[in-house]
Amino acid sequence: MRRREWDPAIYRAKQVIIAGDEMQLPPANLFRGSLSDNEEEEPEFDVDESQSLLNLAKRRFPEKILQWHYRSKSEELINFSNHAFYHGQVQIAPNVQPLKQPAAIQWKKVDGLWAHQQNEIEAHEVVELLKQQLVINPNQTVGIITFNAKQQDKILDLIDKKIQEDPEFEAMYHQVMSRDLDERIFVKNIENVQGDERDVIIFSIGYAKNHEGKVYNRFGTLNQHGGENRLNVAVSRAKEKIHVVSSIEPHELNVANAKNQGPRLLKAYLEYAKAVSNVEHEQVNHVLKQVNEQSNIQKQEGQLHFDSTFEEEVYQQLRAIGYEVNTQLGLSGYRIDLAIIHPNDPQKYILGIECDGAMYHSSKNAKERDVYRQKFLESRGWKITRIWSRNWWRNPTTETERIDQMVRSMVQQEQSKQKVESM
Repeated sequence: MRRREWDPAIYRAKQVIIAGDEMQLPPANLFRGSLSDNEEEEPEFDVDESQSLLNLAKRRFPEKILQWHYRSKSEELINFSNHAFYHGQVQIAPNVQPLKQPAAIQWKKVDGLWAHQQNEIEAHEVVELLKQQLVINPNQTVGIITFNAKQQDKILDLIDKKIQEDPEFEAMYHQVMSRDLDERIFVKNIENVQGDERDVIIFSIGYAKNHEGKVYNRFGTLNQHGGENRLNVAVSRAKEKIHVVSSIEPHELNVANAKNQGPRLLKAYLEYAKAVSNVEHEQVNHVLKQVNEQSNIQKQEGQLHFDSTFEEEVYQQLRAIGYEVNTQLGLSGYRIDLAIIHPNDPQKYILGIECDGAMYHSSKNAKERDVYRQKFLESRGWKITRIWSRNWWRNPTTETERIDQMVRSMVQQEQSKQKVESM
């Protein structure tokens, strides 16, 4: 074989696992392998030219998609990326509190001005938002992402200025910056943010009307071939919350003549972020359907969807004893069959119910079905139980009573805990 930068590592292994994501940023030119006619030895067989080891390996070897998403604690933070870039195939846990306010994505509109490829008014708002975040939630990590390098520089300049003028901000900022590297505040643009993650991400969109009142749609590298991958990286960095600071409404972006997908997906993301912030479920679903026409996104409010007759019977029995129940929860390929709404708090679910229907049997092995899936959901705050169809057909009353007792016990435990905490 001809020599590559990654050859020495591969030669040392008996087996090789190559992990990567072609929907994120490819290797920089500095690290790309290339064929040279000046090498001393001739190859014994033909070798395909490739921009990355991942790309080459996919042509020649079988692949396995790792579908479970663990970073984001709310499904809103990753749903757009899932549908726009992965055809909805990533497995995402539905929210235990689907109507929780404030939403996981917050939209902040400011009257910014675009001049010299910067938006200073918006940059000031971002720095103020950073200070609020440090005051209210000092233990959460924060990252700031811009859509060009000059806006990144402007925000860094204003942070330096804020440090000099505001002693409170200076103390909080330096305290955070003394932590481990992956806990410090970062300010980056979409060119260099890959690999980073923080609890809270603040976006400075930057684009705005200029002095003549026009919005110039110059998207830089976002409009290059593959530029949409930069957007994918940026919008998937947050664990807990995203703040989108924008000086324009989504409809003000004219992307009709864009050469590539990047600008169109940016506009769609702004529509999505605003809809999530305003808790407009129908608009959220509409945007996700637009970016992924093959998706099976269902409107959850007021509609019932069942995977089997078995699930429908369980639903009817739980409704008969007084519980509010939602069906087929989730906007990804992963759904929870039934979820009981908390009797004392209609904004959250108290119990999720898995039935051994199509979703269960779609898993290729028992460990994934019985262990990983439940642990995954419980790590996102769910309490999960399963009803086996054989037990249900044998004695549905017993299974219904078991569920009823579980819910009553959980409510009782919560009330007891609240009494202890209030004493």
